[in-house]
Amino acid sequence: MVSPLHHTSGAELKDDKVITPFEDFAPKPDIRPEVLLRLAGKLQTTLDYNQLLEIFLQEIQQAVLVDGLSFHYSPADISCNLGRNSPHTASYSLRSHEDYMGEILFHRSTRFREHELANLEGLLTTLVYPLRNAMRYQDALQAAFRDPLTGAGNRVALEKSLSREIELAKRHDQPLSILMMDLDHFKQVNDEFGHDMGDRVLKDVVKSVMECIRQTDMCFRYGGEEFLILLSSADQAGALRTAERIRMTIKDLRFSNDKAELQVTSSIGCASLNGEDTLETLVRRADEALYHAKGSGRNRVICDLDVVFNKL
Repeated sequence: MVSPLHHTSGAELKDDKVITPFEDFAPKPDIRPEVLLRLAGKLQTTLDYNQLLEIFLQEIQQAVLVDGLSFHYSPADISCNLGRNSPHTASYSLRSHEDYMGEILFHRSTRFREHELANLEGLLTTLVYPLRNAMRYQDALQAAFRDPLTGAGNRVALEKSLSREIELAKRHDQPLSILMMDLDHFKQVNDEFGHDMGDRVLKDVVKSVMECIRQTDMCFRYGGEEFLILLSSADQAGALRTAERIRMTIKDLRFSNDKAELQVTSSIGCASLNGEDTLETLVRRADEALYHAKGSGRNRVICDLDVVFNKL
């Protein structure tokens, strides 16, 4: 189902038509049925939504003059921009029965004519089902690499992402740091307030961590109440600043139920990549720093270099 939102040329023009894929659609004379069938076949060749949209743009440019397209799927915060942005646009909401599949925006330098919009809508009918399949595949991939409770990356995603980032950092001589974080006395939260409260704390902590880090950084659930935060292009000083920001943000969180109000704190160990590091040695150093943070009274940040210095 393709729901035209509007096409613009200075002022917004709205359209309420709805087109269902391959139903109730009579192609215009300049879009033959075999063209739609050929396009539909090409769109079945990939489950990667970026490749899918690239194929779609290349193919429709043979039928309608389009400079570029933008796609956004808000539930998964997915965006894709192809070609060139231009002042005149035609925007559509993509749906298939109960499935919402995002918004697509076509750009070009001159105003779209009515017959061109009709042609675009006809071509869009071939995109709906392949895009639905691609988005479902994307959702399945995301689920395979995410902790179902908190939405943080899981251990599989951690090993895959950290190995890749270490390799890239060494190749391009860029800094990289990780934070190993543990929630202090978390067992008492479950024992005194129940597991529902414990789950709520874990989810809100991850949400707070994500608000403290950049889009290029990543948060993984390492196990139980322990998390690893990957800070790309961050040296030790930058990592310590981020760690302290996370610690203070978590300390300011408040949770309450009919029993009492609850405050949680965190201990964080920080380690920065050196030339000899492997995934295992980097994680081990951050974990050792975390161990010392907990042993020093909890609710604090300790760098692995501080641990080495104290041993001397």
